[in-house]
Order: sequence, then C-alpha cells, then structure tokens
Amino acid sequence: MDSKRFAAISIDLVITALINNIPFFFLVIQPSLQGNDPKDPAELMSRAFIASLIAMLYLVFRDLPSGGSIGKKIMRLKVVDAETKAPVSAGRRILRNIPWLLNWIEIFAFIITRKRIGDRIAKTDVIAK
Repeated sequence: MDSKRFAAISIDLVITALINNIPFFFLVIQPSLQGNDPKDPAELMSRAFIASLIAMLYLVFRDLPSGGSIGKKIMRLKVVDAETKAPVSAGRRILRNIPWLLNWIEIFAFIITRKRIGDRIAKTDVIAK
C-alpha cells in the first residue's frame, strides 16, 4: 500500500510541477526570451507568483472530485474517514491538502511516520479502492 500511495503522491507532484512550470514559462521566461522583460521587478515577481498560485491551488483542491486526485485515480486509491472508512466530505478532502503548502515538511512527515500531517488534521486515511 505504501508504494502505491508514494506513487500517487509522486504523480500528483509531477502534475503540480507541470501546472507551475507551464504558466511560469509563458508568464516569465517567454517574455524574457522575446526581449519583453518587464521594467518593474514587482511585475516579474507577480507573474512568478501567479504561476505558483495556480500550482498551489491544484495541491489544495486536487482531491475535490469524489474519486480523488489524478494520482489516486491512477493508483486506484481513495480518501476515507480514518475510523469508519466511509467516504469523507469535500471539506475534509480540501482540509487534508492544506498542509501541502508546507511542501517538504509534509513529505518528510509522510516518509518518517507513513501518515501525512493533513491526514492527521482531517482524520482521513488513503486506502485501496
């Protein structure tokens, strides 16, 4: 189970990187390559922030569909209540992903304890379908 969950997390992180890098390319890199660098550094920073914000939104809302994130769907996993193993509300699926904004802390917590901080907060678990 841990290997399937790790694979699902890896898939979702690759998707997150793509979601970040594609807008970053079009908002920051491409204008620079074309010689259209913004004169104001704040504009460049705001463009980079927008690209990152899109990726952060995916991290938080990726489990909103009842089937879970793309990684969970591919690996045939689902988010359930930790005690009853019943499906959880959309609010709890969002709540469990807010700690992903802490990125490396969430990853290290999962590696060390085999349970994410978000799962502890939302009292959820990920199981095979």
